[in-house]
Amino acid sequence: MPLSRRDFLKLGGLTASAAALSSCSVVGRELAQHELPETLALPTAAPAGTPTTASDPVVRLLNRAGYGPRPGDVQRATAMGLAAYLEEQLNPEAIDDAPAGLIVRSLSYYNMDISQLYASDEPLEAARDLGVATISRALYSRRQLSEAMVEFWSDHFNIYLRKSQFMPFLKIIDDREVIRPHALGKFHDLLSAVAHSPAMLVYLDNTRNVQEQPNENYARELLELHTLGVDGGYTQQDVQEVARALTGWGVQRRGPRGGQFRFFTEAHDTGQKQVLGRTLPAGRGAEDVTDVLTILAEHPATAHFVAGKLVRRFVADAPPAGLVERVAQTYQESDGDIKAMLRTIFLSEAFATAPPKLKRPYSFMLSAMRALNANATAAESGLGRWLNMLGQPLFQWPPPNGYPDVAAAWAANLLPRWNFSLALVSGRMPGVEISLERLTDAAPAGAISSVQEALHFFAGLILHQPLPAADEALFLDYIGSGPLTRPETRLRLAESVALMLASPAFQWM
Repeated sequence: MPLSRRDFLKLGGLTASAAALSSCSVVGRELAQHELPETLALPTAAPAGTPTTASDPVVRLLNRAGYGPRPGDVQRATAMGLAAYLEEQLNPEAIDDAPAGLIVRSLSYYNMDISQLYASDEPLEAARDLGVATISRALYSRRQLSEAMVEFWSDHFNIYLRKSQFMPFLKIIDDREVIRPHALGKFHDLLSAVAHSPAMLVYLDNTRNVQEQPNENYARELLELHTLGVDGGYTQQDVQEVARALTGWGVQRRGPRGGQFRFFTEAHDTGQKQVLGRTLPAGRGAEDVTDVLTILAEHPATAHFVAGKLVRRFVADAPPAGLVERVAQTYQESDGDIKAMLRTIFLSEAFATAPPKLKRPYSFMLSAMRALNANATAAESGLGRWLNMLGQPLFQWPPPNGYPDVAAAWAANLLPRWNFSLALVSGRMPGVEISLERLTDAAPAGAISSVQEALHFFAGLILHQPLPAADEALFLDYIGSGPLTRPETRLRLAESVALMLASPAFQWM
């Protein structure tokens, strides 16, 4: 018998006030084999009145610096120590990522160069491969922080996949050659790579920016969204001057170099320009853009703006001002080193004591699957369609500011999360395999012989905290006391696992 909406609201304290919900923090096998640890821990029930907040700093780091722990990840990271685990994640090139790499290498369109993509004339297939590569990496990759930063920069330098018919071709190159190689590097290098990205230049209309008819779209977003921020001290005159500097900065449309960056010297305004009080001499070409990017990357407002966005993503919807200042200082002292800024964030007291953050739909979907060690052939599973229903389809946010990063933007999509949780656990998601039995088999021998012990096990696996005694009593009343081999008991236990995924204790991290 499936859980009704009333069951969902009754069980697990979901009728609590918004303030109570936001206090609930938490926080198969893979296609190329994700092995479970030999044993998985089995927590006990919490005493009555115990707060329902998972405050383990390792759990918090795994949730926010990635897409949530798989079974065994918390034990491994705890044994390493938080600082050592963070350093490992900050150096992803040293992490064996064979499972994710195997999947990505199998995607023919994702691995084509731009000329092959254009020759294929299959933008829908290219978009599909891009989605599969993105989801598979986030789901399976051991380089979790790197994947989280790819998502962050893909929002910061947002590109709308439906801008043009061939945007999927350009976005594959942008993902593969621009965002990913620079996600943990220097901000200046990333900014420059984005400025040379045909996907960005097409999306923000700089291909139409010529000296006879300047187009200010990219120039405006370069200042407002990519570097200084809306309050960064620039003027409309600065926007116009940056647009002049960017004239001729475009994309080859046809021929063997079609779809590649090209600077059209004949379309460039060679006059003198003034940008943020700095003079760009007359008679130059591409050097104008090089200088503009340096001016912007080195500006204190850029340090503060980038710091604020990083702190909002990883710490709190309302970024603590003191931490933002420290991260901005790190930016300036390290020449915009992204790894250094992340160290400042994740090793800070503000992060250790941060308020809960609501998982965005993409993070919620992936963390639920990772918690249950899901195996998903993303090409067949329809996960992209689920992201549509959850409200965060990949690369489909039309304005250039990227998907919102605060809870208020996602508060209305609770019902699709319930439906996803039930579909995932009940096996109604083609292409996705969940085995609760395989998970319980990894518990210590003889540790799960009753419904109560099974509840304790899954609470530890999903919520990383014991169930409050009152909630446990509600679950036990719903499931009953029959043997675990009884079909009705197994069904209701599975529905209870789905409820844990749909609960505030899992959705807030």
